[in-house]
Amino acid sequence: MENFNLDDYDLKDFKRGDIVEGKVVSIQNDNTLVISIPGSAIDGIIHLDHYTNDKSIESFKDIIKVGDTVKATVTKKTEDEILLSRLNQIDDEVLDKLNQIKEANETLTVNVVEEIEGKGYRCEYNSIRLFMPRSQATKNVTVKSKIDVKIIDSDPKKHSYIVSRKVIEDEEFKEERQKELDKVNVGDVLKGTVIKIEPYGALLKFETLTGLLKANQVSHSFVDITKELTLGQELEVKVIKKENNKIELSRKALLETPFKLYIKDHKVSDKVEGIVKNKLQYGLLLELAPEVKGLLHQSEFSHNPNDNFQNCVKINDKVEVVIININEEKERISLSRKPLLDNPWERVDAKVGDVVDIKISEINEKGLKVEALGVDGFVPMSEALTEKGNLTDFYAVGDTLKAIIVEIKPREWRLKLSIKKLKDEEERKSFEKHLTDKEESVTIGDAFKDVLEESK
Repeated sequence: MENFNLDDYDLKDFKRGDIVEGKVVSIQNDNTLVISIPGSAIDGIIHLDHYTNDKSIESFKDIIKVGDTVKATVTKKTEDEILLSRLNQIDDEVLDKLNQIKEANETLTVNVVEEIEGKGYRCEYNSIRLFMPRSQATKNVTVKSKIDVKIIDSDPKKHSYIVSRKVIEDEEFKEERQKELDKVNVGDVLKGTVIKIEPYGALLKFETLTGLLKANQVSHSFVDITKELTLGQELEVKVIKKENNKIELSRKALLETPFKLYIKDHKVSDKVEGIVKNKLQYGLLLELAPEVKGLLHQSEFSHNPNDNFQNCVKINDKVEVVIININEEKERISLSRKPLLDNPWERVDAKVGDVVDIKISEINEKGLKVEALGVDGFVPMSEALTEKGNLTDFYAVGDTLKAIIVEIKPREWRLKLSIKKLKDEEERKSFEKHLTDKEESVTIGDAFKDVLEESK
């Protein structure tokens, strides 16, 4: 029989601190592993509390099985067993894992174990402590809570890690905001809450999205937005612009315009009152109500085409008019004064050559202004005098007499008369009458009386 020599088996003398690796050969009482270590004559033993730091694990059941490989550190050696521990390996593995997580910008789940007053929170990840500054915490962070965080700073050599919950919630918020923004289109009607008010506009919050409501989009008329709106007020608005991940809103777009509100209560033929706001070359712009204007065209100012509408009114004068047309599509209102004014020329039925009664209303260097047929007329000086002299030598205001129409243009309100022509006509007729009477009384004998007497 050969001599037995242990050296032939390449056995090693393990000591405390050595790192060994072996296979699980048995599990005793669910909390102790027996490990066969290559190069060792005796087995290694590792208890559950030296295998993991997780106090929630009460047995090796379901986490390890016979045949699995385990790497551990020698903590004690006796003649019968080698005691092992994985706690140092766990920390190294966790630190490596933390570094990988930070490098990949991944999320990790930690336990919040303690609040450090005024500074932040102490957290743990597989027995490694991490720190969360108060500025990186959110309302979801409480002691004993389990939360997802991200590593925002680290010093692996010092095993120092700074984590943040705020970064995750900010990222989640941005994702949700982008999803909401992608669903919003120009023309959409949304309901939001006023969260900020400034003189230039207000911010409205929806789910995660915010939008700007400019002051000039609150109402069709000017309003003080700081008095018109209140914080927390719910508003229905329309999206009018979407650009650079921002949206602009309008409440005005959902309100009926002052024009539409006005025409609900006013129709064609209604008599209304307007204030002169502007004199245009072709008419007057009247304000019928706040933000509602109508045009009084010069042709509708008066029946008299000779009236100068520019001189008849001044800015801020009130003018009574009648609505003659409403253009809803273009939001225009046309006005007229004519239906409210008398047109005396409508009653004039005369022609050139007619003799009419006149009454002198004014005498000037050009002639006589008169009233005839219910309208104003004019007798030029050349048609008023039949002999040399001044008009005032022959006429006085208030005189009534007759004249003949020499020109009449109803559309132009033009009536020209002549006293001279009427007198000339009367004299001619009178002369012709006397001339006719004389011719009838003269005989042939009378006509040749002198000739007959000479021949005797």
